[in-house]
Amino acid sequence: MSAAIERHFQRLLQQMPEPDRWLIAHSGGLDSQVLLHLAGKYLSPERLLVLHVNHHLQPFAERWAEFSAQQASQYALPHQILNVYPETPSEEAARRERYAAFEAQMQAGDCLLLGHHGDDQAETMLFRLLRGTGLKGLSGIPAHRKLGAGELRRPLLGCLRSEMERYADEQDLVWVDDPSNQQAVYDRNFLRLDIFPLLEGRWPGFKQRWLKTSEQLTASQRLLNEYLDADLISHVGVLGELSLSALHDCSSQRQDHLLRRWLEKQAGVMLNSTQLGEIKRTLILSRADAEPQLKVEKIVIRRYRSALYLTPAEERAPYELDQLTVGDFSLGDGMLQVTSADVGLSTLENVRLVRRKGGERCRPLGRNGSCTVKKLLQEAGIPPWLKVHWPLLMVGEEVVAIPGICLCEGWQTKSGGFNATWCSFALSECRSFGIL
Repeated sequence: MSAAIERHFQRLLQQMPEPDRWLIAHSGGLDSQVLLHLAGKYLSPERLLVLHVNHHLQPFAERWAEFSAQQASQYALPHQILNVYPETPSEEAARRERYAAFEAQMQAGDCLLLGHHGDDQAETMLFRLLRGTGLKGLSGIPAHRKLGAGELRRPLLGCLRSEMERYADEQDLVWVDDPSNQQAVYDRNFLRLDIFPLLEGRWPGFKQRWLKTSEQLTASQRLLNEYLDADLISHVGVLGELSLSALHDCSSQRQDHLLRRWLEKQAGVMLNSTQLGEIKRTLILSRADAEPQLKVEKIVIRRYRSALYLTPAEERAPYELDQLTVGDFSLGDGMLQVTSADVGLSTLENVRLVRRKGGERCRPLGRNGSCTVKKLLQEAGIPPWLKVHWPLLMVGEEVVAIPGICLCEGWQTKSGGFNATWCSFALSECRSFGIL
């Protein structure tokens, strides 16, 4: 049994390059104890960090956090406790806070490992079927997905709990049991405690067959995504916007799948049927000259002209630089990269960066006469919600350049100059100075 469990774990190592850092989600329960044991045995200790989430929902929460820290110390691994405070004691609220805490820890190159097993997969499949779901939902828990700046993997998803119990006994592992897991008032506990024993008595080995079904459904979903991604190549513009004219040419079913896939790829948002219907009513079926918007989780979907755009729901912090220098600057809606260049802005002396307030004018390089910054942004196709606070480079009260749009007359040079590239988070693109 030890060999089978370890093969499952080693398969993970063979399927991916070693990340910069392994994060181990450790509750102290059976599955996380097995995961920690395997990580301590097969992974580089200098790349490991053990994370324990304290939900503060159980009387033993502090004791479990101490147990987790003790277990990590046995492997000489660093340990960190993440404190969360769900608004309600529900499973969903705790799960939402837990994953938000994990995501906040993720850095580029990180891989978070969780100990979900085959019984968890079977519970999820039946639970979603009872609530109503589609192909993706019936596929169950994904073996891996993006999480924040890194990724999440579940290397033990193909192992049943009974197998993990035997492995833990063979390795003399101890673990803690959450008493709430024995309360059938919770939906998943009801399935595990009351329904699954009945199913196993009538159809022995049903969990293994469900795991095979999950693999087949996942493969079907993957194939569907390949077709949708091929469509999106021609339907999504350089700003990440989704063309409405392309959607109107599709059947209703295809529209639904394209919208779901677009939101998933662009923002990591998984739409349910209610949200999907609201998007179609509020945004797609609105008047052509309307500019409606709809908040869905952490993003705002906006209609502008003949496309749908995504923006963060929370407005980014305001910014201003009194003296511009060479370097990278994270500023509100994007990042400004200032570099030395032969052709570009003639000087950085007394150049400051501010957010547009309205009413500013400039004379773009190579253009007769001056015009408002607002008009230049309109001509560049910048959506209204970004025009409001677009960054400007100024000397005193004079606009000398508009990052991503243009240089202004009198401030250019063909040698010994500076270039500024504006990488807009909202537009998912980078622009250097241009000439309109």
